[in-house]
Amino acid sequence: MNRVLTLLKKSYFNLSLKDEEAFSKIIRDDGLGKCKIVFNMFAFLFGWFYLLYRRMSIEAMGVLVASLMVGYILAYAKFHPLIVLGVIFLINSLLSGFCYYFLYLNKFDRDRDYCKDDIECLKSRAKPKLWPVILAILIILFLIWPWIFALVSGAKLK
Repeated sequence: MNRVLTLLKKSYFNLSLKDEEAFSKIIRDDGLGKCKIVFNMFAFLFGWFYLLYRRMSIEAMGVLVASLMVGYILAYAKFHPLIVLGVIFLINSLLSGFCYYFLYLNKFDRDRDYCKDDIECLKSRAKPKLWPVILAILIILFLIWPWIFALVSGAKLK
C-alpha cells in the first residue's frame, strides 16, 4: 500500500492535502480502493465531464450509462421530461462526486499495469486533458441541435 500511495503522490496532477487524505483513507493493500464514500466537489459539480478531464474515460462512460439507464426507466414510466433530466443530472453528480477517488484508483491501477511503475509514464497518463471534454460537449450539441434550433426559431419538431 505504501509503495502504491507513494507512486500516486508522485504522479497525481495537483495533489492537495485533501486529496492525499482521501486516497489514504480508501486505498487497499493491492492499490485499489475500498468502497468508502469520500466527497470531491469538482466531480460533484461537473459529473462525468470532470472524469473525462481527469482522463478516466471508462469510468466516465460507466457513470453516464448508469445515469442514463435510470433516466430511461423513468421516461418509460411516463415521468415528466424535466424530472427525468433532473434525476439523470443528480445521479451523474452523486456517482461522480462521491465515488471519484474510488474510480481514480481503478484508473491508476490500469495506468500502473501499462507503465510498469515508470513515474514519467504515470505522470503523462495522469495529466488532465481538456479535449475529451470539448469533444463530448460538441457531440452533445450536435445531437441536440434540432431542439436548440426549435427553441430559438420557434419551429415545431415533428
